[in-house]
Amino acid sequence: PTLLFVSNRRRQANMPGLTSFADAGLELREYYSAACGHCQAMAPAWKDAANSYSGPVAFRQIECNDQDWKPVEENLDLCKDAEAFPTIKLFKDGEEVTSYEGDRTAQAFINFARQHENLAQQSMPLTAAVLIERRPDRAMKRPRCKDFL
Repeated sequence: PTLLFVSNRRRQANMPGLTSFADAGLELREYYSAACGHCQAMAPAWKDAANSYSGPVAFRQIECNDQDWKPVEENLDLCKDAEAFPTIKLFKDGEEVTSYEGDRTAQAFINFARQHENLAQQSMPLTAAVLIERRPDRAMKRPRCKDFL
């Protein structure tokens, strides 16, 4: 599968000029490889979070590499900044806001989405949001599969 949207599909009828789902709103994206053991272990929690959460943040999975670690051609542009798997990032209106480095549980994903719901209503410039959200001193590093490209 190339792109899998697992929850919160919003209508774009009143948003003229948008070319894809990623162009509007908040999106929590998981970049993964089908061959990555860490991604496979996280998959049930991600799906539980996506199915349980009901707010303005859409959960999206993007397959970057297949079972043989070969790049998924249709997603090359989307995956260009994913250096390891899984990689989870929050986007607003198609622009990256922050990376997720927390626990890999459904509740942790839901809590992260809830903490960022206010971005859906904010008119704060994106650069200010990035400065507020990025806290490398508080980020926990989780094991990830390295990209074998």
